[in-house]
Amino acid sequence: MIVKKVVFIINVDWYFKLHWLERAIFLKNNGYDISLITNFTSSEIKDNLIKLGITCYQCQIKRKSINPVSELNTIFQIQKILSIIDPDIIHAITVKPNLYAGLNNIFLGKKIIYSITGLGAVFSSSRIRFKIIKNLVIYIYRLISNNKSIFIFENDSDFRIFKDEGVLIDNGVVIHGAGVDTEKYFYKKPNYNRNILFASRLLKDKGLDTLLDALEILKKKDIRCILNVAGIIDSDVTSAIPIKDLLELEKANKIKWIGTEKDMVSLIHKNDIVCLPTRYGEGIPRILIEAASCGRAIIGTDVSGCNDIIDNNYNGFLVPINNAKDLADKLIFLLENSNLLREFGANGRCKVLRQFDQNIVLEKTISIYKRLIDINNE
Repeated sequence: MIVKKVVFIINVDWYFKLHWLERAIFLKNNGYDISLITNFTSSEIKDNLIKLGITCYQCQIKRKSINPVSELNTIFQIQKILSIIDPDIIHAITVKPNLYAGLNNIFLGKKIIYSITGLGAVFSSSRIRFKIIKNLVIYIYRLISNNKSIFIFENDSDFRIFKDEGVLIDNGVVIHGAGVDTEKYFYKKPNYNRNILFASRLLKDKGLDTLLDALEILKKKDIRCILNVAGIIDSDVTSAIPIKDLLELEKANKIKWIGTEKDMVSLIHKNDIVCLPTRYGEGIPRILIEAASCGRAIIGTDVSGCNDIIDNNYNGFLVPINNAKDLADKLIFLLENSNLLREFGANGRCKVLRQFDQNIVLEKTISIYKRLIDINNE
């Protein structure tokens, strides 16, 4: 068997470790040579990846930058590294890596995968700035889409948008979510301790403020609960929630600040409800898949991604964006109904086993690689 060289291009190292490492290892175990181009923020992560046999290349991908000089420099950095690796397949993930790898690939002519992990604020915002950026992004996606490329989407909604925008030429595939290890994220009955978990990248658009407003409504009704907040402080994004704001919320007894938690399984099991009232379309939020796998009722906004993992009134509730009152009503309904907590948790576990088990995602992913390799009988 001829070893095929695959290079992942992604914006930051911790995101690769959290969402893509299992897939990279699975590919490596199936005979692929794996390289990674990313912005390494942690020497520990880089050293561990090297030990796993992944060749690592540093590239300064600035996610919140719109400086033309800086962005052109990043494009040229990627081009230089790609010429060194000479991969058989490029797998780009998230917007900037997709666009910059794709622009380079116009000249390289490699087989390439673009992973669309959610469309974010650029596609959902009505602000003029974001509308301009959206049109530019769509234009570049059309430019870099060809018969040697495959777009992988995490939900059907994003797939339809790209199809309607004329990006796809029969080269789009939906693989629902990143998948979770259902043995690691095992089912456990709720504790009925009235604990609610918000776990996410700490961005303003993830809806923590809406959740806090909902809890104020509960407080006025003398309904007791505890809000645990965990996640990554992502300082390279303009909408990041400052750590000082979280510490002030904890000081005011509005949240219990957990920080970045390594043992997510134990953390999820310590809560009865997991809530993510995000304001923009996600891929499929991993925390909601993990929570459902652990047997927890989940609440999210009725946006793409959340409404792929949450079946309303089956394994959780969907609420409108920015609607603290409706969110409060749903929280009260669950907190006051232990039977429903248990029922939603059991239903969520069943749904994950059917659709989001990691093995399903891994097998679908490698089938895409095989399909791409077979294009043009190369």
